Amino acid sequence: MMKMKKKIVSFILLTVFFQFALISVTLAAKAVPKDVKFLLGMYYGNASVFLLREEKGVLQIVYLSDRDNRDFSMGNVFPLKKERFDSYTLNEEGPLMSAEAPVHFERDAEGNGIVCKIGGKRFARNFFPGESNKILRLEASKNYQSLKDLAPKAVMPAKLQQGQAARLVRIRSVVPNVKFDLRYAGTDNIFGVPLYDVAEAYAETETAAALKTAADKLAAQGYGLIVWEGYRPWYVSKLASDLLPKDKKDMLPGPDKGEDRNTGRTVDVSLYDLASGEAVRMISDFDEVSVRQFPGFAGGTERQRSLRDMLVAVMKECGFTQSKEEWWHFTLGDIQGWQHLNIPYGQIR
Repeated sequence: MMKMKKKIVSFILLTVFFQFALISVTLAAKAVPKDVKFLLGMYYGNASVFLLREEKGVLQIVYLSDRDNRDFSMGNVFPLKKERFDSYTLNEEGPLMSAEAPVHFERDAEGNGIVCKIGGKRFARNFFPGESNKILRLEASKNYQSLKDLAPKAVMPAKLQQGQAARLVRIRSVVPNVKFDLRYAGTDNIFGVPLYDVAEAYAETETAAALKTAADKLAAQGYGLIVWEGYRPWYVSKLASDLLPKDKKDMLPGPDKGEDRNTGRTVDVSLYDLASGEAVRMISDFDEVSVRQFPGFAGGTERQRSLRDMLVAVMKECGFTQSKEEWWHFTLGDIQGWQHLNIPYGQIR
């Protein structure tokens, strides 16, 4: 019994230490100078791809050596030593020899890095959605209105109607200081058209309670939660799937399978600063289709990675599981045994 108590105490102390260390790192990460920030991103050429990121005020190259490592988390890291504006030196330390190479950047009229020259090789910038006025929009469907009108009339597969039905509540009625950025109730989303007629967010009662606990923990660290989306009725999932071009259908589960969002036990969240009320600039935008969406993406700034990881740590502590594909997507517990719902927002009481 005594040994068991010691193990429990050790585990608690280790958890507290981890959380304190994570908070300290997040607070210590400072804003990156604009001349450096505008260089950060992905570069490619000469059959190579690498990220330029910031760590403790130092520019680093993260070189992708394994094409299957989509988030660059296993990439080789090379720090750059600044010589003068847009001129650096890459130092590669090896077990048998070391090598140096000059690194120079070229910028566009807005100051964005567009070319990275290493030695005699040139690597072009591949802008992510939201960078340099690059906006991701899928090809607009000419049948949008007819598909939107027909979706609520579609019959959900019987297999999805089995299981425990969630009792849904408005997230705003449970979670204090929550903010909303409901992209799919407007046109600022990958479809460029609204999926919802009502700007609201719902979740299953236990999920909303867990989200409140997460919000309380984040508030103690100076942050609040932004909700991008909660419960999604099945017919809205069908509409989204129908709107996808043929070559993009794999971006969402088919209507016959349903989505975890249909259960009400999934939320898409981000952060805002409690002091200013402003949304935090995270490592990527919501529903951004790029490598930046992956939970382990190794690019961006130290602060962006730290804030993302802090959010994840708090959500996991409150019982949520993070998606393997999207850093903002969290599900409470196991949705096996939970019914997929098809209740329109206007009918939720």
